[in-house]
Amino acid sequence: MLSPTNKKIQTNKNFHKLVSLRRRVSWSFLLVLLGSYLTYGLLSVYFPSFLARPVFSDGIVPVGIAMGYAILALTFILTLIYIWIANRYFEPLERKIIAELER
Repeated sequence: MLSPTNKKIQTNKNFHKLVSLRRRVSWSFLLVLLGSYLTYGLLSVYFPSFLARPVFSDGIVPVGIAMGYAILALTFILTLIYIWIANRYFEPLERKIIAELER
């Protein structure tokens, strides 16, 4: 049996909007990161010679190292984007839901 507060929350349209938005953002970021990790892993298994090539023709840094750092940078950038989205969209919706429940 749901409490009256839980019923109010589950029937709140802003709550459903918040859940939907969070789900879309989370899954999108997860797929981007999994895709990048999977690509790196598959390249290391099937094309190790590609990852061993230098980034520049006269350089010593291999493509694999550069890709590894790029994946780390992507993770950091996606985290910053998620924080920005959370502050800009999630937090106001949460405050709106709480204000509606307190009425």
